Amino acid sequence: MTTYPPERIVVDAEFVDDDEPTVQQPPRHNGGDDQADEPGTLARIATFLSATATRQVAHTRDGYRVLRTERGAWFNSELLTDAHVRADLLNTWHAEWDQEKNREAQRLVERAEALEKSADEKLADGRAEGAEPADAKAGIEAAAQLRGEAVMWRGLARQAELAPYTGHREPSPSELVAHRKRMGNRRRWKTVAVSIAAGWGILQVGSPILLASMAVGLAAIAWGKGRFSSWRSAPPEVPALDYQIPAQQTGPGTNPAGPAGPAAPGFTKPTTSQGGPGPVPAPDFTATWTPAPEYTAPGPAGPGQELECPETDQLMEAMIAAGAISDGPLRLAHPGAITRVSGGWLAHVVLPKGDGVTVETVLPKLGKIAGEMGLDRARFFMDPVHASAGGHAKMIAVAAFEQDPFTEPRRSPLVDMDQVDVWENGIPVAFDAFGDLVNLILKDTSLSLGGASRTGKGAALRAIMAGALLDMRVNLRLIDGKAPGQDRWRDLAASFIDEPGVKGAKRARILLEALVEDLARRAAILKRYGMEQIDDPKLIAELGGLELVVVDELQELTGDKKHGAAIRTALSSLAARGLAFGIILIVATQVVTKGADGVLPRMVSGNVTWKWCMRVTETTESNMALSQSAAKNGWDASLLDPDVRGMGILLAERYRRVRSLWIDGADMIRMLAKITQLRTAAGRMRGQWADPIEAAMRRRGAGTPPPGHAPSPTYAAPADSDTGFDDGLNADAEDWEDGEEGDGEGEYDDTDGAEYDADGVPILLLRAHDELVRAGGRLHSGPLAALLGYGDVRQLGTDLLAYLKAVGVERPAGGQLRVPGAGPGLGYLAETLATAIDRYRTGHDE
Repeated sequence: MTTYPPERIVVDAEFVDDDEPTVQQPPRHNGGDDQADEPGTLARIATFLSATATRQVAHTRDGYRVLRTERGAWFNSELLTDAHVRADLLNTWHAEWDQEKNREAQRLVERAEALEKSADEKLADGRAEGAEPADAKAGIEAAAQLRGEAVMWRGLARQAELAPYTGHREPSPSELVAHRKRMGNRRRWKTVAVSIAAGWGILQVGSPILLASMAVGLAAIAWGKGRFSSWRSAPPEVPALDYQIPAQQTGPGTNPAGPAGPAAPGFTKPTTSQGGPGPVPAPDFTATWTPAPEYTAPGPAGPGQELECPETDQLMEAMIAAGAISDGPLRLAHPGAITRVSGGWLAHVVLPKGDGVTVETVLPKLGKIAGEMGLDRARFFMDPVHASAGGHAKMIAVAAFEQDPFTEPRRSPLVDMDQVDVWENGIPVAFDAFGDLVNLILKDTSLSLGGASRTGKGAALRAIMAGALLDMRVNLRLIDGKAPGQDRWRDLAASFIDEPGVKGAKRARILLEALVEDLARRAAILKRYGMEQIDDPKLIAELGGLELVVVDELQELTGDKKHGAAIRTALSSLAARGLAFGIILIVATQVVTKGADGVLPRMVSGNVTWKWCMRVTETTESNMALSQSAAKNGWDASLLDPDVRGMGILLAERYRRVRSLWIDGADMIRMLAKITQLRTAAGRMRGQWADPIEAAMRRRGAGTPPPGHAPSPTYAAPADSDTGFDDGLNADAEDWEDGEEGDGEGEYDDTDGAEYDADGVPILLLRAHDELVRAGGRLHSGPLAALLGYGDVRQLGTDLLAYLKAVGVERPAGGQLRVPGAGPGLGYLAETLATAIDRYRTGHDE
């Protein structure tokens, strides 16, 4: 009798295919020698090889499935962690800033090189054969002045190159989701490029061996992926940041700027440039134009000087030729009414009597008069002289320069100020050709600011917001349509909105509608005092302060398909009624179009009292920003010098050319620290006082987080504070932490058993996301269930997967992930739940 040992075929249960045919074992025979029908050796080998081949085919098929899943995850950037996407996004922002910084430095260097070239030409002209000694001396002096200016521009270029990066901020979840999509798109295009290159190479080689080799290699990879479960694509390493995150400069409770100044507002108008010594003005002369630092202007004319001089004679001839006056004489207002500066002069002159001419009839002839003077609008200026400076209908201020007086930037006096009275004295925001400061007085002023990109709108807004925040009565409501352009004001604004897309438009709409609703509350307070508008500034505190609503890049909001119409309606209401009740509107946009569906609604443009236009590309855009007749009257912002940022045309009762004052770099850092310290001490930081606007926003799930995106501490109002805001204003300082009124942005509260929060987001989804974030971004299902109080891990999976499926979100790789120290397994990523939360909020927009 022959005994056959049993066949031992080891089968790994993990890789058994349900569809694989069962291999029958040969029957055992325990009978006698007469059982001679046992299979032979060849049959057993064939059976073994067949089963082995079937298993390997199953491994390869499974591997192809894994490759397909991993390829999709790679294309969609699903394998990348939040930390990886965050680092890539921060590096992208830093690279954009670095490119802009280098361009600015290069522009300054080119300007210095042009001045040096001009200096060399001046020296060559002075040393030319036959040149007079006087010409040589003048050439040397001019060359020295030009070289001095070149040194200054090179110094500014060096400062720009060494400027530290101050634009760091943490991206929001929606920004991370958007950047993840951009990374996926980049990967798809790279794959297309590689595929095209590989196809071209195959066509060039023309050998089937290459195709066969590629197919065999792919099959081998697929077999390995299917055979070894540990061979899976792991998330790539998180890239290092290209810069060092700066330490937080200021924050609630810090005092970086020294002791606080007095809380009562006040303002003293400076009479000289903050950048250097100014000229000694003539008696009763209001111009404060500052010559070059190396030049010492001559003193005013003596008392015996005549009222006529070569400058008035030249001006009279030009006015007669231009048809502005019919005859002379044209005289100075008084003997000391002219100041001569390097390369120009400024004067107050009186128009001739007897021919009916006044300042109003002469000003429209400015362009023709400038031409007769041999100048242009960039170097010749005329303005009325106000009665406060002794002016009348026939007195006009005139300035003529050989070079444009706006080429030199001017430092803002706000840098050295601790308080501003925005209601009476205003905010210094610009200077004109006469050197006078232009003050934005919020009592009766709203502003539209237009201009192309990179023309200086940002500098103007910086001055406005910095000055406003130095008045403790002002609440800044900032809507940033070009994030992160205004991120530096995030902690100082009473309300701050910078989310892109529909979410930002929704929050902007809620804020503007809350301000419109607040008009009724303010009107009721004024009614008790028998007033229809703020006639007494003492009432500002009782109203809750002045609301300064700044909207940067308005076109990003009014162009939103879902909320744009409501935003335009709310802006129209605020523009029409807000000023009377202390709600001031300031809008900035690159493209100015008017009408019911335009960027700037007609109700807004018709009620704006200041219209300020930086350089634009076309005359039509200039007319849109100013008025339809602006270019016809000689005021065309498309003709402004593109190299002088911040210069623009201001229409405020009359046209004039101005340039915004400059605050940036180290001055900006000091300003932010000073404002933070002053407003913290006065109890006027966000979260320190009862804000009815933020309360209304929180009721609709759109509130602004406290400074630093963390619960703000309770501040005690200073005992000696005389800001007019009493202790009652701090009553709701903790509303954010309490999450009252269903605040979707603050802490959620599910103690009442609610399934969804105010934004329609499942509470379980929010809780799970928080636990994942605390655990480093990923957890297996078991530990997550324990943290959430689930006794059955399968029930947690059922609930969470149902919420994810409802908004079309799937777990990468079917939920398979690795957790450090725990190996592979089923679980969840924080970024997956963040995507679902964002979709719930977007899908539940009003």
